Amino acid sequence: MSVTSFIHVNKAKNHDFALEKFSREIEKKYPGTGIELSRTASFSYDICWENYSESYQFTLRMDRKRTTFAIEYFNSENRMRDYASFIVWLSLFFNQEQELILCDESNEDTLMLFPNTSV
Repeated sequence: MSVTSFIHVNKAKNHDFALEKFSREIEKKYPGTGIELSRTASFSYDICWENYSESYQFTLRMDRKRTTFAIEYFNSENRMRDYASFIVWLSLFFNQEQELILCDESNEDTLMLFPNTSV
């Protein structure tokens, strides 16, 4: 069974995404998060953040166009609540006026994320 979820802003490219700020903020919120950059043009997801600490375990990727986060794995002690908090927190880094969609990898279950979406 797959576990990947996607947060996607509905635009071709997201030039507004503040990558450096996001990288600093994820390290603050989830200390010990590592970042890996891919220079291979064939991969559509070129950045990967991973944290496998005692409190949180996740693998998060971002596509080259900065329009989609792929949450490939997430686990914690209070998994459902923490996962929902993680998704809401990630959504804050996209332009709040844009249409933001949360979906599973089969694209069957979708949910619109609004600026006031709560956990």
